[in-house]
Amino acid sequence: MALVNCSMDKKAVTVPIAGNGNTNVASIILEIIPDSGYVVAARDFVSGAIPSGGAIASITLSDTATSGGPQNDGSYTAGNKVKVLVDFNNSYTFSESVVLDINPSGSATIDYLTPVKLQGTFAVPASPVKCTFVASNVTDFASSGASNDFYIYDNPRDTATVMNMTIAATSGDFLNVKPTVVISNSSSIVLDEDYDISSVETYDSSNRLTQVVYTIKTNLSTTNRSGDLITFAGSGADIPGADKKIYAFKMDTSNAGLLSVNRRLEIYGDVGAQFRIKMQRGTISGATFTIDTNDGIYVFDNSRTNIADIFEPSSSSTTYPSEIQSNGTYDPATNPHTLDATGLFFRNILIPADIEGKVYRFTIIPESGTTVDPSTPGIDTGPDPDVVTFDIIRKGFSSFIASYAAPSRAGLSNTIKYYNYLLDDKGTTTPRGRKDSAAGTETDVHSYSLVVTDDDEDFHLPNQKDSYILNELNYTETLLGGEILRPTITADIRATDDGFFAGAIQATGHSSHTHAESHETTTAIVLTLEQRQALTDKTSFNAFSFRNAFTVVGSDNFFKIKFFTTDTVPVYKSQTIEISSTLSVSGGIDSDGTVNQQNTTTISAPALNRKKLYINGENLNILSWGSNDMTLAHNLDSFAFKTVQSSTTTLDLEINIGHIVSKFINSIGRNATYAAGNYSASILISNDSQSSYSKQNITTSTTHAKITVSNAYIDARDLLPVNFNTNNYELLFTAGSGTSTELSSVTLIVLGQPATSLTSAATLDRNLAIGSGSPTKTFEVIIEFNNALASLNSSTAYVLDCVINHRLTKTAYQSVEDAEEYFGGSTGGVESATY
Repeated sequence: MALVNCSMDKKAVTVPIAGNGNTNVASIILEIIPDSGYVVAARDFVSGAIPSGGAIASITLSDTATSGGPQNDGSYTAGNKVKVLVDFNNSYTFSESVVLDINPSGSATIDYLTPVKLQGTFAVPASPVKCTFVASNVTDFASSGASNDFYIYDNPRDTATVMNMTIAATSGDFLNVKPTVVISNSSSIVLDEDYDISSVETYDSSNRLTQVVYTIKTNLSTTNRSGDLITFAGSGADIPGADKKIYAFKMDTSNAGLLSVNRRLEIYGDVGAQFRIKMQRGTISGATFTIDTNDGIYVFDNSRTNIADIFEPSSSSTTYPSEIQSNGTYDPATNPHTLDATGLFFRNILIPADIEGKVYRFTIIPESGTTVDPSTPGIDTGPDPDVVTFDIIRKGFSSFIASYAAPSRAGLSNTIKYYNYLLDDKGTTTPRGRKDSAAGTETDVHSYSLVVTDDDEDFHLPNQKDSYILNELNYTETLLGGEILRPTITADIRATDDGFFAGAIQATGHSSHTHAESHETTTAIVLTLEQRQALTDKTSFNAFSFRNAFTVVGSDNFFKIKFFTTDTVPVYKSQTIEISSTLSVSGGIDSDGTVNQQNTTTISAPALNRKKLYINGENLNILSWGSNDMTLAHNLDSFAFKTVQSSTTTLDLEINIGHIVSKFINSIGRNATYAAGNYSASILISNDSQSSYSKQNITTSTTHAKITVSNAYIDARDLLPVNFNTNNYELLFTAGSGTSTELSSVTLIVLGQPATSLTSAATLDRNLAIGSGSPTKTFEVIIEFNNALASLNSSTAYVLDCVINHRLTKTAYQSVEDAEEYFGGSTGGVESATY
């Protein structure tokens, strides 16, 4: 090949003649010069053969420029020339003048077609499943030390080979789906025409794909580009056994308590399918299972009754079936278990009492050509062949604990009692259930009574009432993944521990209503609800429960009795009754017109004891137990004050917060499911225009309320589109339809659009997390009351309905026809939260 679009100059050099003793022969430098409109680089030329005769030792080529050009080495710059260094052999002696011809060859490049660079990396799965990825023929112009990069340097619009990738199934496996290759760039657009991807597939005799060889070529553009990423993906699967498959297992894998466990394991498969069972004991941290060193391998011997006997060290190879050795140890049997004509294996697995947190990992391992059907629950495709894996976890107990917090008080004491679903007094024994387990049966309904005593300070309830029903602003739940239906919680200030059930009666009876009325009561009694109701309605009842407080002489006597009525606001009254020797109390009116309960008078109730606060929680329904003890702490400072509350008006204001997802601007919202995380919502109150927020009652002085929503995830059940564009999301906070007219001026505010993050965008498991933070994601909305509460009163019930709307578009409208079509009902979702 001659010089194309360029030429080389000619030069003469003087050398010593033979016999003068000087053998240091000079060298000569020639130059290859590009024609007009062309550029040159040494990389495009070759020096050619060295002429015979021995006069020339070497010919080397280099660029005259040292900087600039695509490589910043002077190549392809406008002034660059190719330097041709001809070095004469020092041992050669010239005896006469000679002409030496050298023949470098190459081509100059037109100046607008100088080479461009394409740089990038390629990626394969970190832990390939039943296949291998082997790269070859990777073009790396810079010869970097990295093993996963490529570097192409060639003329624009030329086609260059980037690499080959061989993806092959491992022994005994096949590629059940053809592996894929995707090319992307985080900052540039990679067009289809930038790359040519071809492949050659190899199949076995059963027409199963066993190997794919990809060839990646690039069509170079006219500009440099870097950051291209070639991603290869694929996995293998076991070659199915011929009618020797495991299809399913059946076992109660729910969390176990700490006592002995006896559970039945069943395995279903084809007749002749063979397998072993391995059971390991250890712990789990995240997704990592760690086997116990000393007691790690189960020996499948139900005669063993403690952990040390029934588990061997982690180095043991014992499985089921196993054989007992002469020294009492266990080793795997020669043959695996083979399913008989029933296609069913079953065995009771006995595990002795153990400690909390221990995990038993079961692995069903197929052998002798048996495989696990891909639809089998618990299939693990990581090992080769596939196995079935599942765990049973030891869990202790979670208790429900009612407590209190009162930072403003010191020296408090308390007593507490818990009651079961039959209202049996369980004393201080807390309700409890297995951690992380479901509850929700009729026996999971409990109550409690908490009495707090402050010998130094008084207790005053909101609006100076003697009884107050608490709401979420008055207590803090810590459920740790558990779930409850909140109890009805009432705080009372009473004269005695018996509260409205306290009463009094005369110890000695009298001969008439008039005579009894003229004497005072002398003995304290405790009435039942039924007795109070009968006294309120003046109907008959039996006085057996307080029989020791009085004496009936003869067939009957008349007594004065004091009691609290069963009215909504109980009233303390006095009246006279007739009690027979059989302890029955007459009621109603006799046939002769005699009224059997007379002299009913409203009297002053006993003085309240403000040193004691009575808190009663009724109908606490535990739906599921948390990962540890669950607590409900009553915040005394939010409702049990030290001073008289006549100057502070606490309002009966119910705030309902609904949560919906709407697909279009004009579409009907659906209840949000929030199913992907432990959704929760809480509210704080400000009385100082947001200078501070805390848990406290809503009063006429309240200025703002802040609602914090945690772990709100929108998913496919909320009609979240596949590959949803998060830029289309918008959060709205709007008024509902049930708001009291007195609250029409309230403003609802979104504190800036929350952050969003989308995972598994193209799958059924896609979800959109709303909010920021880690691991708990939260967002906030604000209720600004705009002085609307100042004129309200404590005797009226008010409602504020609000809706948190997750709208999946900022611009799109649903067609009229679709908008009018009924959605088909809600799939569940989060109910409105009430505060």
